Amino acid sequence: MRFQHPFGVVTPSLDGEVLYVLARADAWFTAPMVTAKLGNRSVEGVRRVLARLVAEGVVKRESTSPVPLYRFNRMHLAASAIIAIATQRDEFVRRLGAVFDEWSSPPVYAAIFGSAASGTMASDSDIDLLIVRPEPAGAGWHDDVASLAAQASRWTGNDVRPLEYGERELGSVAEEPVLRDIAREGITVFGDRAWFRRMVDAT
Repeated sequence: MRFQHPFGVVTPSLDGEVLYVLARADAWFTAPMVTAKLGNRSVEGVRRVLARLVAEGVVKRESTSPVPLYRFNRMHLAASAIIAIATQRDEFVRRLGAVFDEWSSPPVYAAIFGSAASGTMASDSDIDLLIVRPEPAGAGWHDDVASLAAQASRWTGNDVRPLEYGERELGSVAEEPVLRDIAREGITVFGDRAWFRRMVDAT
């Protein structure tokens, strides 16, 4: 899967991309506004998609203004399913955090990084996951990490690749470019982002 194109798991069409924009914002959009968020798409193509979605009732159309406005219909019977698809990355983060909460020795900090964080995933991309290990960690730590990686791969269809550091290691490896990148662009899953940024001196 690709977090930046979550509807790709069910349809490769422009319809899914338009729904992704509308379902994540409780707001009115013009067709050009939707097109601007999609990048390399035509306004006319977006207008045709919006017309189809209005006909299905999943998008509302307001015609009283000079330019037609469109908004996701959150009362539609399909709305909850559409929102669930549109927010898959959010759900992935939530699930990871819930699993860490259950560990006898939870990580000090964890974050998604790489293409999953930057919005540049391909369908077969790995999902990179930084995990900062408490020291000392519990006896089952490594089994917990392996189990989580396997479980998270089943959630997404992508290989999940943990990058693990001990809490006391961070000071000695703070200059590592990957850690600086995570401090700037990573998506926090567990722990205090400000603490991590201080540890790698990225504030």
